[in-house]
Amino acid sequence: MKPWMNAKIALGLIPLIAALTGCGPGSSPTAAGPSSSQPASPIPLTNMVSIRAGTFQRIQFPVTLSRDFWIGKYEVTQGEFEGVMGGNPSHFAGKTNHPVEKVSFVVASNYCARLTAREREQGRLPQGYEYRLPTEAEWEYACRAGSTNRFHFGSKVEEGEDHAWTAENCEATTHPVGLKKPNAWGLHDMHGNVWEWCSDWFEPYPPRPLTDPTGPATTGTNKYKVFKGGGWNQDLQYGGASSRFMMSPSNGIHFVGFRIVLAPR
Repeated sequence: MKPWMNAKIALGLIPLIAALTGCGPGSSPTAAGPSSSQPASPIPLTNMVSIRAGTFQRIQFPVTLSRDFWIGKYEVTQGEFEGVMGGNPSHFAGKTNHPVEKVSFVVASNYCARLTAREREQGRLPQGYEYRLPTEAEWEYACRAGSTNRFHFGSKVEEGEDHAWTAENCEATTHPVGLKKPNAWGLHDMHGNVWEWCSDWFEPYPPRPLTDPTGPATTGTNKYKVFKGGGWNQDLQYGGASSRFMMSPSNGIHFVGFRIVLAPR
């Protein structure tokens, strides 16, 4: 069975819940460096961007990330996915430089695990580091790139044309990654093109300051994973930095993809 087959879904049964919340500042990224064949520090994949630890404001509470990390400059493409997984589940298939989509949280996590194993075998990833999906806090912090607005480029939907592929301008399809302007930290398509899986289970945010939050623990009541960022299927107003939707981790749909993070375990 192909690794993405678990992503089959009945479109009418997908639970999608939107919740719009606060905003906040971040800090600037800096470069990180590679080492030797069995490096003490990881040698990141090309097009990974180094992000410095820092704090942003979520509603009235600060959220602090205490460790630096790398995040993908672009959403994972169909070509990259096929190179690791050996196949392509995308609805808009055959477009190597478009973001992969119709991929479930489970399959996206499997991609990260296989990528981690490959890079470790190649001597580019020491023990203690891994490729994975971003936490919701990492994703929002990276998206904001120090901004305090609804979107990384401002607060007005009308300003989004140069920054995002959404229902207003995408002609009902995905587009090659990186065509729109990046945010202040050099990340493309943080708003639009495809929505992006995060590692957190969905629940209301805790009403207190947080440090390195990873979402709630897995329990019988936490059935859905978070995805963020907006996509080609909906208007930009639904894809703000703080917007969050949710879906079963075994479901995949043609407007949800992902980008990767490299970080210590």
